[in-house]
Amino acid sequence: MVVFDAGNHVLKALRFEEPTAWLATELRRDPDLWDRRWAIEQLAGRTSDPEAGAALADAAAHADYYLTRVDALRTIAAFPEQTAMPALSAALADTSAQVRAAAVEALARAGKGSAQAAALARSAWTGDSSYEVRAAAVTALVQLDTASARATIAAALAEPSYRDAIQDAALAAIALRNDTTFLPAVDSLVGASRDPVYVLAALGARGSAHALDLLAGHLDDARRTVREWALQAIRFSLPRPVALERLRAAVDGLTHADTKAAVRDAIREMEAQPER
Repeated sequence: MVVFDAGNHVLKALRFEEPTAWLATELRRDPDLWDRRWAIEQLAGRTSDPEAGAALADAAAHADYYLTRVDALRTIAAFPEQTAMPALSAALADTSAQVRAAAVEALARAGKGSAQAAALARSAWTGDSSYEVRAAAVTALVQLDTASARATIAAALAEPSYRDAIQDAALAAIALRNDTTFLPAVDSLVGASRDPVYVLAALGARGSAHALDLLAGHLDDARRTVREWALQAIRFSLPRPVALERLRAAVDGLTHADTKAAVRDAIREMEAQPER
């Protein structure tokens, strides 16, 4: 292998074309983690080269540092399915939850339309011991098995997990799919975390008047934190004309003096902003 600027002492942009075999050796043997990452970046553009795919698959399975394995998996997802899928499937048994999560995330990119990819993601969703991996599986399944996406999201919304990782993945999927059928469920979660009000804002920004009504209603929530989250979501996640319309309509009816003052301040500041 040939390494330019060993130890990375020079601030630089580097274009250094090397044979795939050299890069594969560097990825396998170089002790410097930054050099390994650079080798992966170079191999990423060689998706039609079986030797490049084999080098990434080897790193995904055998690299001694988990982030090298993660980088290799994310990169190999762009390679042909016959190269990517065996590596991703094997990585689902990795001892590192972060590596397994990366493998599940990569399934959604590598296996579009693949029944095998959907089955692997579903196995991770139902059987993995890590909340992080199961959350990644929700995101992947919604993309890989669209016919069952709604059932997957519903199950994930009801699934308790550390720091609500699985529930947050379900909320993100609702926003991504613009699925307003989940509005009652999303609204019922407001207060558990900040995310539900932002999902209401995302759905409202895409045209759901009901989502906007629910969001504006939380400006008068009994919980101060929820009121603050709702104002932030309206102000920063909605188009300014929509946000101003909703805040002006709500301000006079608010019963909490602190929120009423904050909404009035927000209206003044937004009105003073130049048009973009």
